[in-house]
Parts: sequence; structure tokens; C-alpha cells
Amino acid sequence: MLAKPVSGGCNLRCEYCYYTGKQSLLHIGSARMNDETLEAYIRQSLEMHGSKARVEFAWHGGEPTLAGLSFYQKAVRLQQQYGKGREIVNTLQTNATLLNDEFCRFFRDEGFLIGVSIDGPEKYHDAYRKTADGKGSFFLTMCGIGLLQKHGVSFNTLTTVNRVNQDAPAEIYAFLRELTDWMQFLPVVESKAADYETADGQLFGTPPGVFGTKGLHSVTGFSVTPTGYGSFLCGVFDEWKRCDAGKKHVQLIDITLGNLKGIPSSLCVHNPLCGHSGSVEANGDVYACDRYAFPAYRLGNLMETDLKDLMEANRKFGMHKAYGLPEECLECPYIRLCFGGCPKDRLWDNRNYLCEGYRAFFKRLVVSG
Repeated sequence: MLAKPVSGGCNLRCEYCYYTGKQSLLHIGSARMNDETLEAYIRQSLEMHGSKARVEFAWHGGEPTLAGLSFYQKAVRLQQQYGKGREIVNTLQTNATLLNDEFCRFFRDEGFLIGVSIDGPEKYHDAYRKTADGKGSFFLTMCGIGLLQKHGVSFNTLTTVNRVNQDAPAEIYAFLRELTDWMQFLPVVESKAADYETADGQLFGTPPGVFGTKGLHSVTGFSVTPTGYGSFLCGVFDEWKRCDAGKKHVQLIDITLGNLKGIPSSLCVHNPLCGHSGSVEANGDVYACDRYAFPAYRLGNLMETDLKDLMEANRKFGMHKAYGLPEECLECPYIRLCFGGCPKDRLWDNRNYLCEGYRAFFKRLVVSG
């Protein structure tokens, strides 16, 4: 599950952010998850796992640190209260601009795994990741990374691959490898909203899916191109293999190597089914996926219906990923590595917008052994 303690609230104004404006669109109302909802979320999350289970609490946004340190201190106390016998892991995705010594000491002492959103060196990062007054956020993010390093907090990097940085894989990888041993690369693919969607307050088009209709939306100017994404991934793989194979971890490389060995993917994008990872908003509303946080994909509210029952109702959404594949995908030599990718990116005839890029990457990895 992805918990959104402040929903789409954020101190930055990143141009490509798919969660901006969600409070209004989803009628969240609450600026921060209150104590009752937090308690219910943690208790129900733990109850629907076995008594010896490993349970991960993933805190996302928006910018989740806006919830305040006391919020996470309370969350840990509740996890300890309800989670006896279970291994509990907390992860938090942040732009790092609001971190301070107190936050970082807490993350270190409680074993939080931190993901830092950074798009590479300053000229790439600042292209889309702006502050509220329109300035680049690179300096503030690097200050936050410095605090994490100072306090010995383990962190990975999450880098979007977009129209600006797609042609610089070697430069970006060289920059990131100096910061961390764990990297994620997330393709930016957003379509332009139709007039009726804009009228409802949407910034981007509703993605295709089991409860949505396919539309002929054009992709935004900041979206990565299919060939650009493929060449970026191939470039990262080449640098990783040359410098860091066996020493550093790139999520998609690890996942693909695992799929080649028949190890089930921990990444929903390249798993046969999805629907395992709903998202919880600040007011307790639960959605099929954070990329499908649209009214049609609301499952209910955990203050009214147990979380386990809400997630059980998500099976139809999860099965659509496999049932919606076109015949072309089923005949592809890389189907067991790709599984059609994320349904949100199946923009034309159920074929993934990034197909050409994925094919290039999978071929490079397979041929390289």
C-alpha cells in the first residue's frame, strides 16, 4: 500500500507531477491524515497480514514530510502496538528539501528506508522540478541529501526519465552512482487532458483501464519518447555493467534479471498481475493504485470498510492487466520480462506507449548475458 498522509500536498511545483491537484479532484478535504485514520490504517494493514509477516508501510505524496515529524513518531508507536511478531519496514519517498537534523536522526534510529527524488545534475533536475516561486530545487535537494549522509540514513534515488534528460544516461548515472548504491528510473508518460477532464480539474488525461475509456489523447511535451526511454535504459545498463555490476543496484536491471531466472517481480510494472498496491488518501479513501487515483477507481473508505475487504475488491482491476493484453504482446519474445508494462501507459490499442523502448532494453540485456 502507498499511504498519502498529505495526499497531493507539496512544497514544490514539478511540471510533470501526476498528483498535483488530487485533493480537489478527489474531494479529500483533509490536509493531513488525522490520528483516527492513521490508527485505523496501521491496525488494519497489520491485521490483514500473518502474525509473522514482513509488512511494509510506504509513505508517499505529494511531499510526505509535510505531515510533520510527530506524525511519523505516532505511526511508529502504533506499529509497535499492533505489530507484535511482525517485521515492520517503513519507506518514505521525499524531495528532501524539507529535511532537517531531527527528521534524519529519527529516520536513522527507526530504520526508515528513504527514497530521494532527483533527476540528475542541476541542469536536468531543475528543468521540471521547481519551487513554488519558480526556482530550481536542486540546491535544496542536495542539502537534504547531505543531511541524510551526515546522519547515516540509507537512501536510494528515484530519477524520472523525461524529454530533457533522456539523452544523457551516462552523465546521469555517473552523477547518481556517487550518491547511492540503489537507483530507480521512472519513465514520465502523461497524456493531455480532454476539455471535459480539464473542466473537472484534471491536469492530465485519465489513463486507460478497466473502468476507464481509451481516448486519443496526445502525450505531453515533457514525456519521454519510446526510443528515448530505450536508449536511456541501454545507456544506464552499459555503464552499470562496465563499472558497477554486482556492486550497485538499478531496480529495473535487478527486476529483469530476476524475471529471466523465474523470480517473481517485486515491481508491479513487470509483474503478470497488478492490483496488490492500492493507495490510501489522507481522509481514508482507498484507490486501486496511486496512478489510478480517479473517482472511478475509488474502492471505498477504510473508516467504513476494512482494508482487506477493499483490496479483495481490487481483483478485477489487477486481472485487467493480463486480460487486456493484445495478441501482439502475447507473441513477443520479451513477454515474460515485460508483461505489458503499466496499464496506464497502454495508450493505443492496449499496446504500451513505451514498447519500443522496452524491447531495445530487454534485447540489450539478454544479448549481453
